[in-house]
Amino acid sequence: MKRARSVVEVLVVVSTLAVAMAVAPPVGAAADTQVRVLQETPLSPVADVPADVRKDCVSLGDELPRALARSSRHVTLVPSPHDLTGRHLTIEITHVRAGRVGAFSGPKFMTVRGTLIENGKEIADFQAKRGALKVSNTCSMLDKAEKELGSDIAQWLEHPRPHSQLGDQ
Repeated sequence: MKRARSVVEVLVVVSTLAVAMAVAPPVGAAADTQVRVLQETPLSPVADVPADVRKDCVSLGDELPRALARSSRHVTLVPSPHDLTGRHLTIEITHVRAGRVGAFSGPKFMTVRGTLIENGKEIADFQAKRGALKVSNTCSMLDKAEKELGSDIAQWLEHPRPHSQLGDQ
């Protein structure tokens, strides 16, 4: 009786370990797939952004990385460009179209550019554009566009390719 019980216990332990090993990622795999991204998306030095948008939309660039991190478990947000080491994604806002700050000043859209770098080499890049029409004001419309861009970029990170066009092209 004791022998049968111990065989059953061993089988239970072995099968539990086998299932755990099959489900869990290999040790170090999570670190290898992590992509570092700045926690705030900067404006490109040559970004085309209306002056009143720069002035009034003080959180411009804040939502995109948060949306990206929510959409991809592989993204780690970092506070400083000095923390962009290993595999990382640089993203910058290159263009914002907004006639005036306000709800009834026409369509609003944002364009961003990103480069995925691994071991100091560019391995893929993209340009992405999203617009919004149905929100209360310009800043909230651009915030909505950032959320959609974050989701677009997360999908792209699953299979990054050079010269990709994302979003509303």
